[in-house]
Amino acid sequence: MGRLAGKVAIVTGAAQGTGEVVARLFAEEGARVVLGDVKQDAGRRVAEEIGEAARFVPLDVTRPEDWARCVEETTQAFGGVDVLVNNAAILLLAPLTQVSREDFLRIVEVNQLGPFLGIQAVFESMKARGGGSIVNISSTDGIKGMNGVAAYASSKWGVRGLTKSAAIELGRHRIRVNAVCPEAGNPNMSSPFMPGNPDLSAVPHQMMQAILKAPEGRAPTSRIRDVANMVLFLASDESLSCTAGDFVVDAGLTAGAWQKGAPGA
Repeated sequence: MGRLAGKVAIVTGAAQGTGEVVARLFAEEGARVVLGDVKQDAGRRVAEEIGEAARFVPLDVTRPEDWARCVEETTQAFGGVDVLVNNAAILLLAPLTQVSREDFLRIVEVNQLGPFLGIQAVFESMKARGGGSIVNISSTDGIKGMNGVAAYASSKWGVRGLTKSAAIELGRHRIRVNAVCPEAGNPNMSSPFMPGNPDLSAVPHQMMQAILKAPEGRAPTSRIRDVANMVLFLASDESLSCTAGDFVVDAGLTAGAWQKGAPGA
């Protein structure tokens, strides 16, 4: 029996990257999974590869009507919703002074409004099934600041605020809401935005260099699995005491600075 046996999950942004890995892992752990994405061909391919436990539903997370259809089709196929993973997001790398109003609003619309609408859409189904788990994918850019990501970071800080408020409001219905904060800016954490084999020389300190270096025989893309495993934990009944939390998966990036010459260096 898998850790999600009998559970029904919706995963957004599931046509590639972290969302795809989460959807595949959920199915491995016994869940029936609905993959939502605007990338229909890729999404259908992933669902077909997963098999009978998966369905693909076209989903633009900024559209309430798409969310309503997604929940309806999930209910028709599998009976309801137990888990929602709000993973869909877009990234804009640009100086703050060069970000247009339209670009900023588009980032917020997908990254922050999308999870908000998703939570609203699944609430009644989760309530009727006696509870559920919502996992919002934030970022370490939602914990710290960095140049070039003013719009993205704003949206990811907002996701953390949404997570805590939703957890307080929905807890009475046994619905848990948590945020996972991966290090999306480091390509060796295998963000879908920056794939490839990176040069670790620019990583802040030796601890991260050691952790991020892929062990012998392990591909760098397996770092997404680290994030997916955290999502799995929060989606499962192994984390029943966890709600309103920020769960960081960053190889220690946000721990602090490495001071050369100090004890322990």
